[in-house]
Amino acid sequence: MMTDETRVSVRLPRRLAEALDQAAAAQSVNTSIILRAALETYLGTLAGAGDAERRRQFSAEYQFLVADLIVQREYPDVHNELLLEAERRMEALHGAA
Repeated sequence: MMTDETRVSVRLPRRLAEALDQAAAAQSVNTSIILRAALETYLGTLAGAGDAERRRQFSAEYQFLVADLIVQREYPDVHNELLLEAERRMEALHGAA
């Protein structure tokens, strides 16, 4: 039986390899499945988003702009406070930029 797959060897930092093993165990799958999915997602990001993803991104940006404009005009006293809170939450979730 012939498959359209190639074996690839990679070196990972220990902490990343341990996290990969834990994720695979939690999902009851082989680490190769996790790595393939992660690589496909990463390469898809590099290649640029498809039409559906671009529409989603556009819609999200548009909604943000509309909400920001409404808050600026209707609630100017809390606008800066909301922006600071959003930044604080982003840093808590994703680390400082």
